[in-house]
Amino acid sequence: MNLVLLLGAMVMFGATLTLPGIAGIVLTIGMAVDANVLIFERMKEELRAGKSLPAAVEAGFDRAWNSILDSNVSTLMTAGILWYFGTSTVKGFALVLIIGVLVSLFTAVSLSRMMLRIVVRQKWARKAAYYGVTEEEFAATQTTTRVRTRGEASARV
Repeated sequence: MNLVLLLGAMVMFGATLTLPGIAGIVLTIGMAVDANVLIFERMKEELRAGKSLPAAVEAGFDRAWNSILDSNVSTLMTAGILWYFGTSTVKGFALVLIIGVLVSLFTAVSLSRMMLRIVVRQKWARKAAYYGVTEEEFAATQTTTRVRTRGEASARV
């Protein structure tokens, strides 16, 4: 989705796809992957701390936000400097990088969060191995069953 939005934005701004532009796209995809890795690592930490899967998703995004924002803002500042002082080739790279970082920030924070919110509600997605944690660390599969005492009814109400 990141690449589709990036290419659509490039068409909208009239950017030409050159070799420096392709380098900007590759760098942008790398930054998008980095943002998602940060989010998933924070989610794993939250799952290991005993949070439920939906709570771990939200906390993972919240905890990763500062790192993602910091890296994207510093890249945007650098790309802005390159665009301001650079020649035509460097300006092309900087323009693609600026567009790509903005699209990457949107997809990593908005689209990934939306997709994960939908996925974690599905029964098939509640496996510890999918999130890189052990079954003991995974709160989504742990069910709390109450032990019945002798003589207590077992029927559901």
